[in-house]
Amino acid sequence: MSQAGPQQQLPEPAGARRRLAAAALFGGTLAALADVFGHNHAFAVVAALLVLIHILSQWDRVRANARAMLVAAVALSAVLLVLGGTAGDLALALSRALYLPALLAVMTLLRVAARRSRRVQVAAHFVIDQPPPRRFLYLATGAHVFGILLNVGGYQLLLGIALAERDRAAPPPEISAIQGRRITSAVMIGFGATLLWSPVGVAINLLIPIMPGLDWLEYMPYGLAIVVLFIGLGWVFDRLQPRPRRAFVPAPHDGAPGALLSLLALLLAITGTAVLAEAVAGVPMRAAVLVVIPVMAFAWVLLTEPGPRAANAGRLARDGFHALPDSVSEICLIGSTGYLGLIVAQMIPPEAVQAAARSLALGPGVIGCLMAAGITVVGLIGISPMISGSVAAGAVVAAGLPLPQPMIMVAALTGWATAMMLSPMTSTVAIAAGMAGVSSGTVGLRWNGLFVATFLVLSMAGMLVWGSFL
Repeated sequence: MSQAGPQQQLPEPAGARRRLAAAALFGGTLAALADVFGHNHAFAVVAALLVLIHILSQWDRVRANARAMLVAAVALSAVLLVLGGTAGDLALALSRALYLPALLAVMTLLRVAARRSRRVQVAAHFVIDQPPPRRFLYLATGAHVFGILLNVGGYQLLLGIALAERDRAAPPPEISAIQGRRITSAVMIGFGATLLWSPVGVAINLLIPIMPGLDWLEYMPYGLAIVVLFIGLGWVFDRLQPRPRRAFVPAPHDGAPGALLSLLALLLAITGTAVLAEAVAGVPMRAAVLVVIPVMAFAWVLLTEPGPRAANAGRLARDGFHALPDSVSEICLIGSTGYLGLIVAQMIPPEAVQAAARSLALGPGVIGCLMAAGITVVGLIGISPMISGSVAAGAVVAAGLPLPQPMIMVAALTGWATAMMLSPMTSTVAIAAGMAGVSSGTVGLRWNGLFVATFLVLSMAGMLVWGSFL
C-alpha cells in the first residue's frame, strides 16, 4: 500500500483507466452503502458491477491469486444455480460480501490521512523505542491501534520501522536474531488481535451479517475478552524468550504523548460515533462505519495538519480518490474470497449438518471447538480463513444448531486468528517473513506455533466450559 503524496503522471490510457477504476469503486461504495441502509439487494448487484469494472480496468495489476479467486467465485455462482439456487441467493451473498470492498475503499481515505501525518511517525517511533521489559506491550498495543486505523498498511509500517531501528543499532548477530523474533511476534500478535473485535475489520463485517440475531455491540465484550487473552498470552511467551542484557538509552521523542493520545482519540471517535449512530439514531452500525470513517479522516486532517484547512481537505479528497486503485488486488481478493465462502455455505445442506451433529451427540462447546480447530487446520493447507470461517459459521447458523451466536463468532474468529498467525499462506505471515528475512515456516510454525497452540487450547477449554452451562 503506497503512501499518499504527489501523484505520478501516468500516460493515457493508463491515467484514464485509473480514473475509471477510482470512479467505479467510489460508485460501488455508494451502492453498497445504499444496500446496507435500504436492505434492497438490487443495490448490491449495482455495487458488484461497479466493483467488477474497477477490477477489470486494472486487471494487469491484479495478482494471480486474486484473479483465480474471482474466477472461482463466478464458477461457484453458476454451480449454485445449477444445484437449484436462486438469483436471490446470489444477491444475498453479494450484499454481504460487497460490503468488504466498500470498507476497504473508505479505509483508503483514512490511511491517506494518517500516513501523511507526522504524528503517526512520532507515535510509531515512540512505541518501538522502549526498553525490553516494556517493548512487547508497547509494540503489540501500537500494532493493534495502527492495524485498526491503517489495516495491513499499519502493520507493515510499524514492523518495518521496528526492524529498521534494530538494524540501525547494529547488534551482534545472535542479539539481532533474538530481537527480530521478539519484535516480529509482538507486532503480529497486536495486529492479529484486531480481527477479534474491531468494528472496522474484515472478519467482523463478513461474519456479523451471517448472524442476524447478533450485533457488534452485543458481541464486543466477548471479543475484548479474547483480545485480553490473546495479547496477555503473547506477553507471557515474550517474557519466556531469551533477553540479551544490553544497556538501553531511549531517544527523546518530542510530542509522543500527544501523538499517541490523538491516535487513540481517532480510534475511539470512529468506534464511539458508529455505536451511538446505531443506538440513538437507529442507523445500522455497518452503514454508520462507512460514513463515519471518511468524516473522521477529514476531521483528522483539519485538526492536525498545518496550513489552510480548505486546501488540506481538498488535497485529502484528491489524494484519497487517486489512491483508490492502489488496492485493486486486495479489493478483488477479499471481495471474491468473502463471496466464495458465503456461496459454499449456501451449498451445504442444513439437514446434513443437523444429522452429523445428532449422530455424534455434539454439544455446543464441542461444535465450537471443532469450528476453531478446523479453521486453523485447513489454513495450514492454504485455505483462507475467510472461506473456512464464513463456511463454518454459515453452515452452523443455517442448520440451527444449538450454539449461541456469540459462541459461533468466538469460535470462527479464534480459528481465523490462529490461522492468520500460523499459516505460511496468509499475508500476515508472508509480510513478516519478507521483512524479517526468514522463511514463512520459521515465522508461522517455529516462532508462533507454541503460542498459537496454547491460545487455541485455552480458547477451546473456555468454549467447553461455556457450553456446559447451556
